[in-house]
Amino acid sequence: MKNKNLPEIEYLAELVGEFIEYWGFKKIHGRIWLHLYLGQIPLDASDLMTKLSVSKALISISIKDLLDYEVVIEKGLSETGTRLYVANPDLQSVITKVLRQREKIMMGKIQAAFSQLKKMPKQDFTNHKIEVGRIKDLERFIKTGEKGLDTLMAIL
Repeated sequence: MKNKNLPEIEYLAELVGEFIEYWGFKKIHGRIWLHLYLGQIPLDASDLMTKLSVSKALISISIKDLLDYEVVIEKGLSETGTRLYVANPDLQSVITKVLRQREKIMMGKIQAAFSQLKKMPKQDFTNHKIEVGRIKDLERFIKTGEKGLDTLMAIL
């Protein structure tokens, strides 16, 4: 069955998908989320496959990702026994969870890698033509990024 979505919804879903993709998710995540968020009723994977004209495999993988971040919530079973999904209406908690699960972990990895860099002998920097003064600048930048992330999570 061909997808019969409003062109305005399709265009918005594409834009939301691109926005979500910018933040490190996949475009399909944003498209799924928009359809679930705007929908009056929960949808199952088959409904989403039809609406988005994509494969079952892509829907399955994407739904799992969205469930992991609690962007999407299971809402029981359909009459045929398939799982139904809705978008988590609490957008603030979704954003906070993503920040905690993804960005905070990434910031920890950056700090660990930077810590290893700082332990290197100064001669290695010279040999590889690395500007030593910028190491301190980078350290301040990383600390500022972490503080900003912590502040954002505290506000949310």
